Amino acid sequence: MTGAADQPVTDAELQAYADDRLAAEERLRVEAWLLKNPEAAAKVAAWQDQADALRRHFAPALDEPVPAAMAALFVRPKRGEILLRQSLRIAAVLCIAILGGIAGWWGRGYMMPPLQVTALPQEATRAHLVYSREVLHPVEVTAKEEQHLVTWLSKRLGTTLRVPSLAAQGYALVGGRLLPASSGNHAAAQFMYENRQGQRLTLYVRSGETGNDTAFRFSGQGGAATFYWIDSGFGYALAGETGREALLPVARSVYESLTR
Repeated sequence: MTGAADQPVTDAELQAYADDRLAAEERLRVEAWLLKNPEAAAKVAAWQDQADALRRHFAPALDEPVPAAMAALFVRPKRGEILLRQSLRIAAVLCIAILGGIAGWWGRGYMMPPLQVTALPQEATRAHLVYSREVLHPVEVTAKEEQHLVTWLSKRLGTTLRVPSLAAQGYALVGGRLLPASSGNHAAAQFMYENRQGQRLTLYVRSGETGNDTAFRFSGQGGAATFYWIDSGFGYALAGETGREALLPVARSVYESLTR
C-alpha cells in the first residue's frame, strides 16, 4: 500500500489491531505505520502482553469442574440436564466477556494520562543487556569519580539525580554513562552496580515522561527482568538478569529511596 506508513492511525484502530479485529488490508496499513512509530508499537505490544497475561490467568477457571452444590441447583426432573448445560454455556460466555472487559479496561488505562504506555522498560533492558556484559568498558565514568558522574548526568538530564546505595543488598556502584533516549531531551543516565559474584544491575533514568504514574511495574525480555515506574516527569527502571524474585527486593529498595 503506497504511503500506508504515512497515514495517521487512531487509538481506536490500534486497540482493534491489538485485539485482532481488523481486516487484512487494515492490519497491513497499521503494521506499516507501527514500523515508523516505535513508541506506538511499544504501546500495542504492552496491550497484547496484558491481554495474554489475563487469558493465562483466567484460562484454568474455564476448565474447572462445576461445584456439586452449584450443579445441584440446576438438577430438575427431565429438564435438569438441559438447564445445567445451558447454564455452563452462559457461565463460559460471561467469563470470556468479563476477561475481555478487564483487558479492554486495562488497555484503556494506557491510552489515558497518567497511565500512558512508555518505551522506558524496553530501552532500559536493551541498555542493560548491552553494557552489563562489557568487560573492559562497562561504564564511562567509574565510581571513583561518583560526584563528577552525578553532577555531569544531572546537568544533561536537567534534574538533580540521586544514586541509591545498594550496599545492604550486596551491590556496589561500578559507575555510569550517558545514553540516548526516545523521550524528553533525548538523553538518559545509566548507573551500574555489581555484587561479589559478578552479577550486575543497572538503574536507568530518563526525562520527558508524561504524567506522574508512580505505579511499580514489571517487564521481562531478553533474559532480563526490569522493574520500572514514573515520578515527576522522570522514568526509572532497574534491570538485571538475576531473575524476577531476586530482583524484586532490590527494586523495591530503589523505588522507596527515589520516591520519598
